[in-house]
Amino acid sequence: MVDPIKFTITSNSTSIGLDQEFELIITARYISLPNSVFVFEGSNSFRLKVITPDGFEQTGGNFRDFVGTELSASKPSESYTLRGKFTRPNEAGSFQLLRSHKAATNSSTFVQVATLSFNSYNGEQVNQKDAGARIMLNIPGYIPYLNIAQLRSGFADTARSVFITDEGKFGLFRYNSESTEADDASMTIVNGSRRYERVYNGVVNVEWFGVKGDGLTDNSANIQTLLNNARFPNIYFPKPKVSYRWKSIIMRSNKNILFEEGTLVEGMGTLANSEKMILMYQVKNITIKGINVTIKDNKANYTSGEHRHIFSLEGVTNVMIEGIAANDSGGDGYYIGIGAEQRYSENVRLTNISADNNRRQGMSIISGKNIVVTNPILTNTKGTNPAAGIDIEPNAADEILEDIRIINPVTRNNAGAGITINLQTFSNTNRVVNIHISNHTDDGSFYGMAFNTVTGSIAGSVLIDNPVWKNSIWNGLNVRNYSATACPIEIRSPNVINSNTIGNTSVYLGAAILIYRAANDVGAPNVGNVHIFNPKVQDNRTTKLITSAFVFQDLSEVGPVKNCSLIDPISLTGLDDGKYVAVFGDVAISDIYGKISKDLGPWHLLMTYSTYKSVIHNATATAPRSLTLLNVMSEFPEIRIEVRAAQEVKIIPDPANSIVPLAPELGKYISSNVVGSSIVLKKNTATSWFIKEMQGKWVAQP
Repeated sequence: MVDPIKFTITSNSTSIGLDQEFELIITARYISLPNSVFVFEGSNSFRLKVITPDGFEQTGGNFRDFVGTELSASKPSESYTLRGKFTRPNEAGSFQLLRSHKAATNSSTFVQVATLSFNSYNGEQVNQKDAGARIMLNIPGYIPYLNIAQLRSGFADTARSVFITDEGKFGLFRYNSESTEADDASMTIVNGSRRYERVYNGVVNVEWFGVKGDGLTDNSANIQTLLNNARFPNIYFPKPKVSYRWKSIIMRSNKNILFEEGTLVEGMGTLANSEKMILMYQVKNITIKGINVTIKDNKANYTSGEHRHIFSLEGVTNVMIEGIAANDSGGDGYYIGIGAEQRYSENVRLTNISADNNRRQGMSIISGKNIVVTNPILTNTKGTNPAAGIDIEPNAADEILEDIRIINPVTRNNAGAGITINLQTFSNTNRVVNIHISNHTDDGSFYGMAFNTVTGSIAGSVLIDNPVWKNSIWNGLNVRNYSATACPIEIRSPNVINSNTIGNTSVYLGAAILIYRAANDVGAPNVGNVHIFNPKVQDNRTTKLITSAFVFQDLSEVGPVKNCSLIDPISLTGLDDGKYVAVFGDVAISDIYGKISKDLGPWHLLMTYSTYKSVIHNATATAPRSLTLLNVMSEFPEIRIEVRAAQEVKIIPDPANSIVPLAPELGKYISSNVVGSSIVLKKNTATSWFIKEMQGKWVAQP
């Protein structure tokens, strides 16, 4: 709360004697204050009183108690005169100027707004012979309101504090007799030998340093100067009138940046191919925060290249970014990678961030330790591959992916995968991978999640908890050419909804979850080491497009899929029940909920790679039924056949196969019509099915 009127009481006399008349000048001056400064309604009107010292007698002038007026921009000042003299000695005293509101009376409260002090020389009486007698102005507690030019020109006189009113610069400055700082019009203003320094709470406002939010000015140089100054660790960006613009800035260590809610920052759209809007290179202890803050470049200007990132964190330590959208880049919204000396970034926290319409990636994690990304939203990546929402992909064998945690990520409409993980550069190295992604939701990206080629062994683990992949253009989960000796991938409780919107009709390639090697892929002897727990798959479209729920297949036929498991599907809705699972390899399958079992009912069944069932029974059959086992590879998953109705169930092997030990001759079937009978078969060689378990009565073909 400030007074919009500045009051002064002065005199042209420097010394007076007894009975010597002198004149006091009382001035009221209206101050135009910034809109951010609050004043009481009616405070531009006043009434005045003067308390005179003992021995003073008024002899003239136009000042009378309760004199007053109203000031404004059109009437900025008013002056009064008070003439008088001292009629008897007085060692010291003061004239006190008091003000009150425009309707004040003797019963109203008045406050002191200015004083004029005097004293006698060496304690003697004030008289005409006393050369040392003087009248000295003093305004206790009053702060002049000046612009920078006025302060530099001496308008502050001997005031110890002033309030600067220039737009973008306003604030309180205090005289510091010990200061040697140069005049920068931001933190120090100089008037002759007097230096006034800004009073602030440790946080500097970028507007003080000439940063403009007009949507036009390139502020790169001014912001960089501020970042380079170690005196200012805490920096504040108030919400601009339009936007702040800059081309590129380089962060320094030990900086805390706060953006006011709703702030918009725009790039100049002129970055060279490897320039970044915000570069953090081998720095530490940086915090950047805001709420609903957007930092964006001009993607349309970048028709080639892929490294013009918004945020590039390279070999950093202890960095936190919160509440910031990084949009429209010519590269990534966020890039986390290496420096020349530190080959990883460490202790990075990205919270409630987003990235939209970036050219290469919403976010890239290349090399890091203890990276935590919470509640990110990565959308509409398009321009150059991989075009993912998030890409986790080391570039070299000396990089690191340890304690990478991504919590509640949302990805949408990315031209590539919602999240893609590419670990090939760690093949056959000593690197240990640790990645945990929880509660991922993707809607409408090419894949919900994808893992790409790994040709060798890798230690560590990748854990994916509770993902929901909706409306994927191809598969909800796509794991391609991933070595069976690479670190295990565990997918817990995935939910795939309406995938394969492109309408691929292949029983393999149109799957909701696809673990495979393509026909022309080159890689490890076996692909696999993917484990699916408690999945759900649903296709609730009128025209069903999911061709299989789960596929484990090597289309190159180099070798069987290895080290995979499919554990207890929860629900399979809207799918052709003959095409739930396609499997080419050694896959451990559990089905405690009976979702991939088959009731023969009125049908005979052919069992091959694309029609696998874990349990086959005849509960609703009203006539004999048969199960024909085509010539599948050895290590084909085990199957269980149960007789639940008193009708014959005949198990017929391929003519080149046998069922041992009960029917060791090639092509001979076995059968049972005894309710309660069951048998578990496992293909353990290229030509024989082995009976792992048998109950009840089964007989071989004569």
